[in-house]
Amino acid sequence: MTRPNFVKLTEDQVRARKRRNVAIALGLVGFIVLVFIVTVVNLQRNTEARKAAEAAALATVERADPALPAPVAPAPEAPVAEPAQ
Repeated sequence: MTRPNFVKLTEDQVRARKRRNVAIALGLVGFIVLVFIVTVVNLQRNTEARKAAEAAALATVERADPALPAPVAPAPEAPVAEPAQ
C-alpha cells in the first residue's frame, strides 16, 4: 500500500490559515456574546412585564370586590449578612 502524497504548506500559507482560524473564532465568540446579551435583555424585559401584570391583576381584584381580604404583598428581601470571620 502506498502512502498518499500530502501537500506541504509554505510558511505564508500556514500564517494565513492561522489568521483565518483566529478570525473565525473571534466571530463565533462575538456571536455567542451577542446571543447571550439579547437573551438577558429579553429575560429582564419579561420579568418587568410580569411584575407589572401581577400588580395590575392585584389592583383589579381589589377593585372588583372590596369584601375580599387584602392581598398579601411579598415581603421585602432582607439583606444577606456576611459570615463573621
